[in-house]
Amino acid sequence: MDDVSSLLLAELNGHIARLTINRSEKRNAMTLAMWRELGDHLEAWVKNKQVRVLVLAGAGDKSFCAGNDISEFPQLRATPEQRSHYDAVTTRTYDALRNFPKPTIAKIRGFCIGGGLELAQLCDLQIAAESCEFAVTPAKLGIGYKLNDILLLTSSISAKHAKELLFTAERFPASDALRWGLINRAVSDGNLDETVDELASKISANAPLSAAAAKAIIHEAVKEETARDHELCARLVAECDASEDRQEGESAFAEKRKPQFKGS
Repeated sequence: MDDVSSLLLAELNGHIARLTINRSEKRNAMTLAMWRELGDHLEAWVKNKQVRVLVLAGAGDKSFCAGNDISEFPQLRATPEQRSHYDAVTTRTYDALRNFPKPTIAKIRGFCIGGGLELAQLCDLQIAAESCEFAVTPAKLGIGYKLNDILLLTSSISAKHAKELLFTAERFPASDALRWGLINRAVSDGNLDETVDELASKISANAPLSAAAAKAIIHEAVKEETARDHELCARLVAECDASEDRQEGESAFAEKRKPQFKGS
């Protein structure tokens, strides 16, 4: 039995949290135990005020994440009860990443396919190496792609491009993913680490209440008008305005120095 703690590496340096799927020999495929632990880390870091940004990555250069470890399915998804339990664990982790209140970055190398692509999409920002390839492959397996999964896909790209991904089940290069809006940036393989580190550092240096408010309000802004929580948006803005960080930002601007934000 693999040690789950060695297959999912978690570290917190300064204000930057990092989660690395450490199973490169299996293209970073996720076991059920790994899904559970990933959810545990995300829920714990929600409450940790030191965390201001999260970076999610896969070990090695072959794959960001291959999604579920299908070799477990005969033992863990053989009955309706087992499938229900399995889906509950993965859904909880998906929801924890989707609703993580702080900015999240997917650092993508190699293949980004299936459940791995969904993990990347659940992050706020996606930075990929130029050699990456992206695919959604249920049509090659005879599997129906769920509405929630298609909604996630079409929240990033147009229905036209989603159809091409799903109909063909082919791999597409990072240049297409960038053009479609599936990722934020495609950078040279050698510059990926530096680019993500710089981006995470810039985010972590800004006022965390402002970043969290922006994330939450953007999530409301993309909803239908009748579904938007206007009271929540107004409250988040008011909390930023009343914070010590807002005063620190104004003082730093006037004194021509870098602000030192505390998240309060």
